Amino acid sequence: MKTDPHPLMVCSTELGNDIVFIEFQDNLRVDLAVAQRIVASRLDFTENRKHYVVIDISNVRQVTTEAREFMQRPDAGLKNILGAAFIASNPVSALLANIFVKAPKDFEAKFFSNKKNALEWIYTNRQKPEPVL
Repeated sequence: MKTDPHPLMVCSTELGNDIVFIEFQDNLRVDLAVAQRIVASRLDFTENRKHYVVIDISNVRQVTTEAREFMQRPDAGLKNILGAAFIASNPVSALLANIFVKAPKDFEAKFFSNKKNALEWIYTNRQKPEPVL
């Protein structure tokens, strides 16, 4: 397993896998600067490759309007994401997850209350590689 702790979050993945797990630090409040650092860390961790994400936002307490708008932009927060499963274990994080799930984007996203169901959904909905002719 490849794991990379950052000041705001921990990114991890199974080696050779295109699914990235992200967990945030406790009581995280996300403003535009924090959102930019989160995206930069994710893109650095994935070496700017396309990937699926399972994001546990249970520790996120607040997201500013500017941060939310940045995270919902295809050239910013949504860059290189093929599909997203959000995990939220409390009412505040569930509300935030639903905001991101319902936002317009070019990939599927869904909200879950646990990692097991989130992973099952990602594996089921993962894009199949194009057959080589």
